[in-house]
Amino acid sequence: MAGSQSPNYFLAIQVSDEKIKENVQEVQSFMKKKNMNLSYTMNNLDTLHITLGLYRPENDEISEAKKALEEFQGSLNTFSPLTFTVSTIESFQDQEDPDDHDVVYAAVTDNQILKDLVGALRKSFQKRDLFVTDKGFVSHVTICRITARSRERGITRIDPSYYREKASTDFGKQHAKSIQLCSMGKQKSGYYHVEKEIYF
Repeated sequence: MAGSQSPNYFLAIQVSDEKIKENVQEVQSFMKKKNMNLSYTMNNLDTLHITLGLYRPENDEISEAKKALEEFQGSLNTFSPLTFTVSTIESFQDQEDPDDHDVVYAAVTDNQILKDLVGALRKSFQKRDLFVTDKGFVSHVTICRITARSRERGITRIDPSYYREKASTDFGKQHAKSIQLCSMGKQKSGYYHVEKEIYF
């Protein structure tokens, strides 16, 4: 599987903590008061997660991805318990234009256990020739992002002034309950379609 292709699957830790969800919703509401068209950029609270790796398995490789995650079950105790803090607002910028902010997110405080988990997971998948398509791991919870729908409404960037007053928000703590292999293309409503899940 080539690492340069657009991803269609991802590994994730789902965000279930109610305080984090409430604080994300508060930030989203604050931003929409600044510009109602920002509603077309907002992530659904039910889909909040931390991405551990982006992948593009072909049809015959999906079973390999599920096996890789299943085999990793025996290693989870090494990283348990895993609790991480979500605090402050940051953004990913357009590489071609640093003034364009494409994704606004709640940052995850530096966590060595989480970094070690991601590294071990990726090595496990590489053994089955499954390689990440992302350029590097930045742990975060997406609040809003530029989409085709938002561009239709004239929103092509998310100005930092929309969230600057909330930048120091302490969102809360999440206790990791499981690691999921999720499909990007099978989401219909609510959370993403989970192909495989292993529990701490």
